[in-house]
Amino acid sequence: MNQIFKSSLQLTKVFLFVGLISITAFSCRTAELAVDNDLKNESEIYSVKGRQGSQIGQVISFGNFKTSKVQRGWTSGYSIPFIVKFNGAKEKLSFQQLDLNGKTADVTLVSRFRETEYQPLQDHFSVSLKYKNYFAGAIKPLDSDEAWEFVVHNVDGSSRSLNKNRTAGFVRSRHTRIDIAGIRELEGSSSFLTQNDVYGYEFQLEGKIIGAVSTINNGKVWLKKGLSDEIKLILASVSSGLMLRSPVEENAIAAN
Repeated sequence: MNQIFKSSLQLTKVFLFVGLISITAFSCRTAELAVDNDLKNESEIYSVKGRQGSQIGQVISFGNFKTSKVQRGWTSGYSIPFIVKFNGAKEKLSFQQLDLNGKTADVTLVSRFRETEYQPLQDHFSVSLKYKNYFAGAIKPLDSDEAWEFVVHNVDGSSRSLNKNRTAGFVRSRHTRIDIAGIRELEGSSSFLTQNDVYGYEFQLEGKIIGAVSTINNGKVWLKKGLSDEIKLILASVSSGLMLRSPVEENAIAAN
């Protein structure tokens, strides 16, 4: 009987050791965003440079795209009506998004809105005021009369309930709307463990996923093959903005 107990104890130790090794191995791997398999197989995948490090003179680049030097805290010089309405937001970013074909877009981004700006935000985008964690912006391609604007609500997505914790938004022009959804899963990790945070976003056009951006580590961008140059530029602009923004938690720490 004693021998059986010793054998069982030894076997338990072996299982615990193997489990510990597995957990350690997973924790040592670089976390990767779990993107849709079809998108993964039908996309150009770009690593990102410039996301980490100093914010002074910061430039982000991936694939055929790069930003100009990112300006933070702008106060004037923009005549886009959307930006004028929300000039009191605490976080403000602006840059030009460029591609290797010479296409350029002016991009302006705002978040951390004042209390008095929530109602105008709802009116402008027809979104719910359930959350007070928004990220919004305007994109103006220089070679087009078509202006775009976007909003993501519950952008950080911190909560304990998936049903009450949807991260969603859209980027739209007069003729096109691309939906934005938060991604809460990492490759090889249980969704139960990752559901409380947003690690990236996917872009959907007419119900089909056409791109994604990872906002963890150095960042990564997926753009589906066959997209028009204009749509690529718009998705690159939004992706750059989402990688550049400061999560609410970081802003709260900085303010203390």
